Amino acid sequence: MLIIHGSYHFWPKHVAFRNDYCLTCRAASRSIATRTFDVGHIFWIPILPVGFWKHWRCVRCGAEPHTAPGTRRSLKWVYLAILICLSVSSWIPDVKKPDEWFLWVFRIVGPAAGLPLLRHLLRSPKELSWRQRLKFIAPADDITCPFCTTPLLSGPRWSCPGCGVLRY
Repeated sequence: MLIIHGSYHFWPKHVAFRNDYCLTCRAASRSIATRTFDVGHIFWIPILPVGFWKHWRCVRCGAEPHTAPGTRRSLKWVYLAILICLSVSSWIPDVKKPDEWFLWVFRIVGPAAGLPLLRHLLRSPKELSWRQRLKFIAPADDITCPFCTTPLLSGPRWSCPGCGVLRY
């Protein structure tokens, strides 16, 4: 049975900004935090109020800056191990005869998919982690609010007296 679910984000308000590293853009960019009132829905009917949440978004691409778009390298190694196990187990003789075509699929598809995956894993360089890339990003040093162009007030945290935005 197909259940369509998700969340609605009501009453968005910008509450903060910072210089950040976006994993989707693979570049330094500005991130904006938006506070919303989130409500869970099932079949587009709002059912479960979750409360106020802060969502960070990249200005360039609109994605969450700290969410990687691709498959993690460690998960690719797990996929390779599963392919190897399925391929090897398909060659083990069995006492009772199962469907022959099923075994031949694993015997052929396992190595055929595993070799390109192994080649990709061995040739692709290991990249810097997100935390290592963040060390090279300079903190935001704006003295005016990017939303209402009001001068920011200094203090323990720089803030905008007009719209209440914080500078991280």
